[in-house]
Amino acid sequence: MKFIFILFLSFFSFCSAKDAMAAEKINIKFEEMSIPLTIDQLLNLENYKNDSTELIDWFKQNDFLKVFEISRFLKFPVFKEESLNRQVLRSWVGNKILSELSNTILVPNDKEGIKVFNTIESLLEFKNEVTTLDILKALPSEEISLDIDNLILIISSWKKELEKQQSLNLKLKSLEKTNNSFSKKKIYKGDSDLIKINKKIYSSHRGEPLKIELWKNKKTKSNKDLIIFMPGLGGNIDNFRWIGIELSKRGWPVLFIDHEGSNSEAFLEVFKGTNSIPTSADFFLYRIKDLDAVIKAHNNGKLGLANDSYILMGHSLGALIAFLYEGDLPKDDFEKRCDLALKDFAITNLSKLLQCQLNEIPLPEIINSKKANGIIGFNSFGSLIWPNEKNSGIEIPVLLIGGTYDLITPLLSEQFKVFLSTTNNPLNRFLIIEGSSHFSPIRINDKYSENIENNDIFKINKSFIGSNPYYFQNLSLKVIVEFLENINNNESIKVIKNQTESNLDFHLLDRETLKAIIKN
Repeated sequence: MKFIFILFLSFFSFCSAKDAMAAEKINIKFEEMSIPLTIDQLLNLENYKNDSTELIDWFKQNDFLKVFEISRFLKFPVFKEESLNRQVLRSWVGNKILSELSNTILVPNDKEGIKVFNTIESLLEFKNEVTTLDILKALPSEEISLDIDNLILIISSWKKELEKQQSLNLKLKSLEKTNNSFSKKKIYKGDSDLIKINKKIYSSHRGEPLKIELWKNKKTKSNKDLIIFMPGLGGNIDNFRWIGIELSKRGWPVLFIDHEGSNSEAFLEVFKGTNSIPTSADFFLYRIKDLDAVIKAHNNGKLGLANDSYILMGHSLGALIAFLYEGDLPKDDFEKRCDLALKDFAITNLSKLLQCQLNEIPLPEIINSKKANGIIGFNSFGSLIWPNEKNSGIEIPVLLIGGTYDLITPLLSEQFKVFLSTTNNPLNRFLIIEGSSHFSPIRINDKYSENIENNDIFKINKSFIGSNPYYFQNLSLKVIVEFLENINNNESIKVIKNQTESNLDFHLLDRETLKAIIKN
């Protein structure tokens, strides 16, 4: 191996005397070799692939031709100014991404990827797209190591995910248009009859009482199910109060859980350096126990409602907690699935990072009353936990809502699989809204919000959430109301394909249509 390594160095010295004069040194690492090159030599690698020399022949025979393909991977745009990548880079998730990226672009004394982060941020100030080559050129270091095995794996998975999304868009556009529409509903304008109640629930798993927020309509006395809403990781009740207000106007009591330890306040403390990063127990164990404490309080009549039935609703991690509470726990081979899934560092599906943290903790065996009448989830995930059809054991009606621009929990590789993990309940529906993202359900600067911009740990700008997230939210509300009313009558919503409302193209699909899209 040492002989080959020396030959390789000699080869590049012979090929270009001008290249050897370049100042920056990049150590290309693959297999067991490390090859020092300049930036210019990196760019010219592909030109050497078709040469006929003893060294090139040796590389071909030993299946090392990928070395010469680095150039095209270096030029692939991995970060974009107006994309999810930059927004996530600045969030708590970005710490994990940069930590993994630092295993590919290795800079001396920068194990946490701080120099890489600052370089990417600086480049995005004046470039719309940033490639790996741009990062290598701009990094303030005389010597950099580049693990091409990792680089090719990551970028290949990115490209594959983008191709899947493009293919899905074409399949959705090709669906035969239906003429079905929603039932016309009464418009509720006033909110003077609404009551907001802040309560505390004491439970043995927390030192401080659990905070909940309950919205009720003082004029409407009905037996409608309690809707329990759980924000996603780092989420804030303020982001989703809009749906509580609207459903309360229509007679449903809505309860929000403030999950201490994994809410926006917890992550703000991490950023300020006053607290440590939340653990897997905060993400899953305590959230499940929070939900259980709320449901037990509901069952015992402590919430003052007419009945003890309920609907679970959540965004992202909140939706996953609903599935974990009502469904089956991960199977025995869950750890093996995670090992395989994380080979691409999960940068194209960030939810995999969260799911696999379930391996770190034992989940409680919850004995619940099974009085849930349905689950509604925005941007759900759990494909590694329940990888096969009917794996989750969820039998109650399920409505999932997602968008084609969700790169946190992609539709094809994540959300559709969770939907199919449920049993074949005829009431189940999946609302796909084209162009919407993982953050479209989030409402900012609502009149019910309480200083939301200062507490938004994701720092997602308005243009990224969508040109008008209110359209997404209003359409979602229509479908949710129809779904809830149909549950009571044991009727399914009509399938809707290729319809447009408020400039949004959307599809409301059943299980069979979704399976056909995935198969074709």
